[in-house]
Amino acid sequence: MLKKLDWYTIKTYFGPFLFIFSVLFFIFMVQYAWQEMDRFLGKGFGMLNILKLLFYLGLSKVQLVMPLTVLLAAIMTFGGFGENYELAAMKSTGISLGRIMLPLFVFIFSLSIGLYFFSDRLVPFAERKAKNMLFNILQTKPAVNFAPGVFITGVPGFTMKITDRYGENEKFIEGVFIHKESSPYENQQTIIAKKGIFEPAEDNRFLKLALFDGYFYEDNIQGLNNIELKRQPLQSIQFDTLIQHFDISELVESAIEKENVTDHYNFLNTVQLMDRIDTLEIENQAFYDRSLNENLSTIVQQSYMMDTTTLNQNYKLYPVKKLNQEEKDRLAYGIKSDLERDKILYQTTHEEVQSRAKFFSRHVLVLVRNFSNSLMCVAFFLIGAPLGAIIRKGGVGMPVVVAIIIFIAFYLIYMYSENLAKNAQLDPYVAAWLPLMIFMPLGLFFTYKAMTDSDLFDLNSYFQPFEKIAKKLKINAGKKEHTRYQ
Repeated sequence: MLKKLDWYTIKTYFGPFLFIFSVLFFIFMVQYAWQEMDRFLGKGFGMLNILKLLFYLGLSKVQLVMPLTVLLAAIMTFGGFGENYELAAMKSTGISLGRIMLPLFVFIFSLSIGLYFFSDRLVPFAERKAKNMLFNILQTKPAVNFAPGVFITGVPGFTMKITDRYGENEKFIEGVFIHKESSPYENQQTIIAKKGIFEPAEDNRFLKLALFDGYFYEDNIQGLNNIELKRQPLQSIQFDTLIQHFDISELVESAIEKENVTDHYNFLNTVQLMDRIDTLEIENQAFYDRSLNENLSTIVQQSYMMDTTTLNQNYKLYPVKKLNQEEKDRLAYGIKSDLERDKILYQTTHEEVQSRAKFFSRHVLVLVRNFSNSLMCVAFFLIGAPLGAIIRKGGVGMPVVVAIIIFIAFYLIYMYSENLAKNAQLDPYVAAWLPLMIFMPLGLFFTYKAMTDSDLFDLNSYFQPFEKIAKKLKINAGKKEHTRYQ
């Protein structure tokens, strides 16, 4: 009977689990696509590459989608059991709530182990592919990289330069110089224009540039001998408007899968992260020791003034009161210079320490959160299943509201602690484990309340122990007062 009940519980849970996971995954991806789609749409590559990029980005979102799925599915499943009196029927046969939850607990625990290996193996691969695709997509839009005052080589076969750009999306440019790259024996082409504008091309494999009020210079020298070259006049054409199309299909087709970014902490698995963290700890400690010794040496040297009259260059403490005004002024100027130098040295050292701490924290967060995010599935199940049994409401009404409130609280703690750790304001190990340290005890508490059939939302039950203590204190105080007047 119990085996049939176990399968029934798992089957009942598995349906909402798959549905909720699909919906949440879709919502997370739509949210990201809505925010970032303009970065990779209209760059000249097909829908297949866009879907591939979204797939890579979506794999990293599973770490957050999975705990919320476990929570919501648990509340809906056990809320449905309670609403349909199935939970009461199971308990009437002598089966405890813990025994009812056991098969799902084993399933969720196994799921958390699988999520860890997923985060350790597949997520770094997906992060590497997604980051490189985004980098290459940015490279396939040369207009984005048109920085004023520098020569641009992002468009194959051309060298360009502009003096200024402005307007909406900075599509208007001024002071345009374009030179076609060629050997000394090929035709030379140069375009100079006062103004220009980037326009959407009919074919996304091309970059369309409209130029205004300029000159088109061309030397047709290919295949000509020396005598013909000397006779060849400089050809220039003045134009009011010139439309130029630059072929960027090579960038779009060949560069999209090329991996230009290879060294990033998000690309490392657990073993590699642990090795990197050990190396960073050794390097940071060596830097801290070196900085400490240098600062202490500077402080000691500045505490004494060197007596240059002695040949052995010993340090001797000067009595300031015996110095004349000129010597005092010189000493004050020297002290001021030393303080300014020390201030610059402190700021430089502080910035270096902060930079090292932030870089170290990012590695620790990625490492530890592979474990903590996986265990959050267990914590959320221990919260969701008892809450569903207590609320006794299935469907997508009250369970969804409760699950969203809990997940918002988790997400706020998750992001706040992560930002503190990334800014070196909180220990990264504490930041990574903090959500689990809060929600795991909460899950155990909810499980205990549900298994003992306690009323979770009855506030009087929480104040009863304090009321008992207050009554005992009052009785003891009355006995002492009675004894006093005997």
